[in-house]
Parts: sequence; C-alpha cells; structure tokens
Amino acid sequence: MGRKSILLGFWLLGYALGFFAWFASPSLISWVESIGLSAQLAGALLTGLAGSIMMLVGVFLWSFLSSSN
Repeated sequence: MGRKSILLGFWLLGYALGFFAWFASPSLISWVESIGLSAQLAGALLTGLAGSIMMLVGVFLWSFLSSSN
C-alpha cells in the first residue's frame, strides 16, 4: 500500500472513532465520574483510550497488510 493510502486510512479511522466517541461520551463520562473522577479527567482518560486503541489497530493493520505483500 502506498503512503497516501495509509495516511488516508489512519485519518478515516481516527475521524470515525472520534465521531462515534462524541455520541457515547456523555454516558461514558458520567459512568467514569461515578468512580470519583472529575468530568475533565474522565474526558481526558476516554480521549486517550480512544486514541491509543485507534493507533494500535491502525499499526496492527498496517503491519499485517504490508507483511503479506
């Protein structure tokens, strides 16, 4: 796969994850707040978790697809 298609794939995956996380964030933030964290810290934790999952999946797919060629 070319560099442009890889970057486009990462961008689309990140956009989709952020879009769906925005819909789920109010209920998830209230759930994290129930264990005693502030809303800002809960939002930061959820954002970091979503970003790390996106990057892990992206790098895994890139590695898998580039090794099969």
